[in-house]
Amino acid sequence: MNTSDHYESLVSLFDKQLQFAQNLQKKIIPSPGSFVSNHYHFYSYLKPFRKVGGDFYDFHFMDNGKISLLIADATGHGIDAAMITSMIKLSYSYTMKDSRINQSPSLVLKQIESDISQQMDNTFFTAIALVLDPSEEVLYFANAGHPDAVLLKANHKIELLKPNLPMLGLQQFMKTMHYFDMRINFSRNDKLLLFTDGLVDAKNPEREEFSMDRIISVVKQNPDLPINLLGSHIIDACAKFKQGQPPSDDICILGIEVDD
Repeated sequence: MNTSDHYESLVSLFDKQLQFAQNLQKKIIPSPGSFVSNHYHFYSYLKPFRKVGGDFYDFHFMDNGKISLLIADATGHGIDAAMITSMIKLSYSYTMKDSRINQSPSLVLKQIESDISQQMDNTFFTAIALVLDPSEEVLYFANAGHPDAVLLKANHKIELLKPNLPMLGLQQFMKTMHYFDMRINFSRNDKLLLFTDGLVDAKNPEREEFSMDRIISVVKQNPDLPINLLGSHIIDACAKFKQGQPPSDDICILGIEVDD
């Protein structure tokens, strides 16, 4: 086999691996339509930087009426990051079967971190895990180094769900780390937006970042929009801000609105 044939063979093999990874990632990311609830409206947008990426989300309906939700962002891009998201999916699915853990967002993150660290050293990712409790009109969350989530209250007040844990993967260096949940009221007409840093860090031709401030500004200007339109407004505002600049990272946005 000459050099040219060998190169074409490698390209063909890579394309097949990339296609396999893309098909796999499509299967592990739930469709928005599969989120069916009498209490919440759900919105999602996910656009990988390349054919596959490191942004991931999933949700699980528990027997007690609560809903678990996870958004994560693995470091890197492409096949390597997609492999990590597949591992997160597998760990999350098994963790949801353990009633001693699945009620606590921080313990869910701790278990996922432990599972992945046992298989791959120096693997880092940010994440937010939630448990929505419609009967108590609250949500519990743990934010592990992820961008702040934005909570828009029915009275138009904005609260931020800031990190209360470090980036996942650091457990190996912080043996005494304390995992704990945060609780916040989440009631009629409240809206919650979660997103990955690809949205926050998106740049325009002047290398300015879209930023949390601009995201919050869009939310403040459109407080009465339903969650799907509010999410779309944020995506449109980011695209307008970028002025045609090519993407440099995956972008994922999730929205949850309490039904009225």
